[in-house]
Amino acid sequence: MDDDTTGSVDEPVNELAEDPSLGPSAGFEDQENRQGHEQAEEELAEQADHIRRLRRQGLRVPLLSGGVTGFGSGDAAGTMHKTYYYGAAPQADPADGRISDADLDRLRELYVEPGSHGELSRHLIRHGVAVLRGAPGSGRLTTALLAAQEVMDAEVVYLDPEADLKRLLNKDLRHGGLQSGRGHVVEGDGRPWASALRGQLLNLLRGETYGRSPLVIIVDDQVPVDGLDDHVVEHRNTEELRFEVLSRHLTALLDDRPESCRKLLEHEALREELRGRTSMAEIAGLARQLAQGERDGHDTDRIVQGLKARLRARADRLLRPPAPSGDGTAGTLQVSLWSRAFLLACVVLDGTPLSRVSRESHRLAELLHGVRSPSSVPEMPLFQESLKDWLDDSDVGFTDREGNPVEARHPECRVRVSQRGLGEAVLEVLWHDHSGARRPLLEWLDSLVTRGEEDIRVAAAQTVGLLATFDWTYVQEEPLVRWATDKGEHAARRRFAAAWALERAADDALLAPRVQRLLRNWSRRRDYQACAEAAYGTAIGVLFPAEALDNLERIAQSQRKSVRAAVHEIYAAGSRTQTLERLADWSLSPHYLLREDAAMCLQQLSRFRGDLAITGFLKEPVPRSHLLRLTRNVLLSGDHAIWRRGWDTLRLWVERAGDEPGLDGALAAFVAELPPGDDARSDELRSRFLFYLPLWAHQGIGADAAAQIETHVRERWSTT
Repeated sequence: MDDDTTGSVDEPVNELAEDPSLGPSAGFEDQENRQGHEQAEEELAEQADHIRRLRRQGLRVPLLSGGVTGFGSGDAAGTMHKTYYYGAAPQADPADGRISDADLDRLRELYVEPGSHGELSRHLIRHGVAVLRGAPGSGRLTTALLAAQEVMDAEVVYLDPEADLKRLLNKDLRHGGLQSGRGHVVEGDGRPWASALRGQLLNLLRGETYGRSPLVIIVDDQVPVDGLDDHVVEHRNTEELRFEVLSRHLTALLDDRPESCRKLLEHEALREELRGRTSMAEIAGLARQLAQGERDGHDTDRIVQGLKARLRARADRLLRPPAPSGDGTAGTLQVSLWSRAFLLACVVLDGTPLSRVSRESHRLAELLHGVRSPSSVPEMPLFQESLKDWLDDSDVGFTDREGNPVEARHPECRVRVSQRGLGEAVLEVLWHDHSGARRPLLEWLDSLVTRGEEDIRVAAAQTVGLLATFDWTYVQEEPLVRWATDKGEHAARRRFAAAWALERAADDALLAPRVQRLLRNWSRRRDYQACAEAAYGTAIGVLFPAEALDNLERIAQSQRKSVRAAVHEIYAAGSRTQTLERLADWSLSPHYLLREDAAMCLQQLSRFRGDLAITGFLKEPVPRSHLLRLTRNVLLSGDHAIWRRGWDTLRLWVERAGDEPGLDGALAAFVAELPPGDDARSDELRSRFLFYLPLWAHQGIGADAAAQIETHVRERWSTT
């Protein structure tokens, strides 16, 4: 099974000539084994569903709650949230691709022109090529896209940032040359060519672009631009611009409540809150937070009090040592290390039973002991304090499973941080202001990842992902690389923890491109490939589905291992059409494992019900064509293990058609189209169907549905 050279697509289909009763597990003799196997698979699927739900609870913007729109090529390739936050870099596939007019129109709806917009447009009209220099997240990409479209009043192409810019001088469009009559945009952040830009190259590009195909090159504000004075346009993100963007978003979100919108915008604390937010994505998030508070019925003061800056100040008070006493001598440290450890444990394990939080807070206190920050003491007098003392300085409460307030002695008592966002603020203040606690905190989180139950492990991993948004380089070099490459006893748990941490980090609009680049590199390095596979099996795979599936294919071929679990998760998270298309391609791959994964995914994905049900695509033309190709290739495979999975899948569909009204007709039409033509293989496939359909009906699988499908296909096939 691990030999990639076995089972080529040209092998004779020997199994089709055998007695059908000796084939798939739908036969009588295999029924008991099949049921046991299916039960085991269902248990694994339930566990995966449970972990998926836990992960989604910890994401700030669950990817499935609001839906996503495709950007670039593919079903959901490089997605933008439907809230269309201004300035958040929409991610295209890592290949040249046209940006649709609909996507550009949506960006323009909430776009506020910065001063650089007009300057960039004029520069493009005069010179054809410009270097737009500005901080990431400041709205550079949106400005570049809309200015490039405006100059030509034409389509815009997002260029592959991984490719060398010199290729743009090649007039052969097959090699990525500039496309006449279109605008072009390319981002240089983190690319070697960006820091090596020279005026000579830009002058050559100017000759190619002037008057026919303008080009905007986006670079970080830290990139040196010496010698590029004639090409650079500085993109500045002013406080007044940020407030105007906030106003535009909030007005759109509260278009039915103009008076409430005005009160929020006029609140004296709002501009103070805005000063700490330089990313346009953050500003859009702030607008959503304000609008949600208004729609929840909160008054203006309460809404503003819950904003990030206020929460940070509150967290600072929880972690800061007391002020000196009135006589000028140092005050006694009234908040002990025990209390601080309890607070941090509550923040990380929010919603966890009190007994577990208390136990873990003891372990964390022991790790922090001897660290003078935050507010630790040399001694740790255990019996001088009680849980009540800790609660006075922790800002937490207790609830039962349903969220109802309870006392600490309640048998199902769970810890809840008092205000949403406060836990994140506490960790941010701890990380930046009490650096001595970083390593003990990470050591404690690592222990939770290796020892805890699923909810504890997910919470610890996502905390590491949150810490990465505060300090990407530190967290990447410390726990993430170590977790991704661990070979010890807990290697699997650490690997998945790294994947879940990256999923949480990618939830931050500014970090998503960094996570994308990191996984792109990891998928090419053997020691990191297992972790990259796990990470692509999270919401990251939905953010970048085309790239995720490309790299999963590379991993499967180089590691000679199945990647179906990751593909299963990408499908479950929302990128269903593109997943089916790729599986159809894999079903004809010369690599056996890819063909086997295609068959196993077809079988496993068929177990979904509701919106995720694969049979729901039988009435949608585009995904139906992919599903038809996939199913046909699996059923006609020359590999015994592969084609029997195809028949087990068909049996499952027929069984479901007996319970879901209307499915039998769609399935009958689908089955009738499966034989590809009039050759011998098609004849054998028809014979197998005409054997199994009455057999399944006799076994009570699908019953009437199986009989109706048989009648339909006999009529169709008799006329062909």
